Amino acid sequence: MKGLNKRIFLIGPMGAGKSTVGKALALLLEKPFLDLDEEIVRQAGMSIPEIFKLEEEKGFRARETFALKSSLKHEAVIATGGGIVVTPENLEILKENGLVVYLRADVETQYQRTKKDNGRPMLYAEDRKTRLQQIFDYRDPLYKSISDILVDSGRNEVRACVELIKKEM
Repeated sequence: MKGLNKRIFLIGPMGAGKSTVGKALALLLEKPFLDLDEEIVRQAGMSIPEIFKLEEEKGFRARETFALKSSLKHEAVIATGGGIVVTPENLEILKENGLVVYLRADVETQYQRTKKDNGRPMLYAEDRKTRLQQIFDYRDPLYKSISDILVDSGRNEVRACVELIKKEM
């Protein structure tokens, strides 16, 4: 299998299932699982909304890049944050250091999966669905530009996503 001995990065929008699919994939491949957002929270000692409030998006993105670089010590399945692709340096790091799997979920799916989650500062907007669409329109080409494998996580259940990734590897 092509990505078996390397790190696997899961990229995609909020609500695409990166953490959920990542844990299942790690279990199947007998690899450790790492969630970059959880690492950022652990290292910062505060929640993502608190980081955004104190350091704004720029501060959060700097922490995100640091966490990504730190993750390179691990041969693991790594779930990234939805905005990891907005920092050009991160695109290179991802592409050069592992297999990149784009979990693509349509905006309606993202909306349904995130509508009760208030811990996502990028979605603090009056019209959440419109905000999700704006973010998706900007990031989708970036996700596609670095992905080795694309899986529709909006239409497929977790098990099917994992099987599709395994098959592509």
